[in-house]
Amino acid sequence: MRAEELVVEIYRQKKELQAHNSKASQVVMSMEAWRHIQAWHRARGPLERAPHLDYIHEDSIFGLEVFIDNVPAPLVKISPKGNFP
Repeated sequence: MRAEELVVEIYRQKKELQAHNSKASQVVMSMEAWRHIQAWHRARGPLERAPHLDYIHEDSIFGLEVFIDNVPAPLVKISPKGNFP
């Protein structure tokens, strides 16, 4: 998957959970996918005119904490209280 497609898939899953009145708090993805997104983000450069709109940070995307696991595709989850899956 291209980095843009990974980003869109994460956002789609987050919005789907919100539509069902659930609050997403984490995304699980492979290290390869996360590195791919980060490389694309660095290559794209900073959002100089609107840095507050930047949605990719060192360990989060769209406000979702990133967890690394050997999964075939990103999976947005609702965090159980104080625990990861």
